Amino acid sequence: MDTDESLKNEATNFISKLDGVRIDGRILFKDRLTTLSESTGKEVGELSISVESSTYSGKECYLVRVNSNGIVDNIPVGTNITAYVSPTLESLEHTQHEYVNIPGNTLTKQSVLSCSEEANQLVITNTEGEKETVTTINFTKDDLKHFISEGANVVLQRLSILHGMSSRMSFRVFDPDFSLTTVTYAPLEALSVSVQNVALDTVGIERSVGTDNPTSWQIYFLSDGHMNTRSQEGAPVYMKIKELPDNFVKDEDADWVFPDFGKGKLHWEDDIEMLSHFLDRKEELKEDHVNYMKRHPELKAILGDFLQFLLMRKPSDVIEFAADFFSSYSSSAEMKPSFAHSQHVNKSAIRSE
Repeated sequence: MDTDESLKNEATNFISKLDGVRIDGRILFKDRLTTLSESTGKEVGELSISVESSTYSGKECYLVRVNSNGIVDNIPVGTNITAYVSPTLESLEHTQHEYVNIPGNTLTKQSVLSCSEEANQLVITNTEGEKETVTTINFTKDDLKHFISEGANVVLQRLSILHGMSSRMSFRVFDPDFSLTTVTYAPLEALSVSVQNVALDTVGIERSVGTDNPTSWQIYFLSDGHMNTRSQEGAPVYMKIKELPDNFVKDEDADWVFPDFGKGKLHWEDDIEMLSHFLDRKEELKEDHVNYMKRHPELKAILGDFLQFLLMRKPSDVIEFAADFFSSYSSSAEMKPSFAHSQHVNKSAIRSE
């Protein structure tokens, strides 16, 4: 049998073992790893991964969130992923946002993959400063057969640890240019590690993207699916957990020793990990607010009208004026003269003009 076909068959067998309707509650947890420099061992960023229960079009699914951020040459960089993944690893919707915050010339790349019975569409938006380009790519259902997005990859890896991976298997994935290519998963030999002075066994998976010159990652997990380390071949950084997760399924026979380091004053601005987390969260909120404003253009008109009336009337009681103004938008509000509380003009404000 052809090797490529055998790897695809292994992927098909793996998916066939999954529940086609319900998600696996054992993988619903959050991982948090620190990004460290290979050369210096210093912290240069952070990786957080969460898998939650959700619904999409009325059906149960996984909600995956990935936030990776760091500072390279004093420049904040990061990747944010939000993905809805079916119990059988199909990507229902996948949004990925990458940024490089160069002062005066921010670079961003956002990709949104939407999949349904009617259409499968990928929209890519690249921004460099004020310049923006948008590219749309359509895929057939066959194109995305056995496709594993970055969000689905998180679910697949956790399920592989719980179900066990006995041999290599291959799926399809996007390369950096959003062309479809092969991704192969292979089991690695178990490693013993020490976390917080406790010896634990870890299970490893190697993920390779591409065929001719593949890019490979080695990821090791604790026995319950929590990620312990992640490294990319040839990369200057690697990722590792600092401490055992709160919800880690502990071995009752292990000798647990947790050293007490005491408490000190928090200087978060000087902490590379906390600063990068702050900048990443700031960028995420900014993007969320902008998207909300785009979806609700009426918001600018309402706020503009409010400020215009406020400055024209100059009421002495701004709170009462605001209550009058916005109550006019409520269908259940009591009918009364508009802006009743501003009928008494602030004469002192007029005299001062």
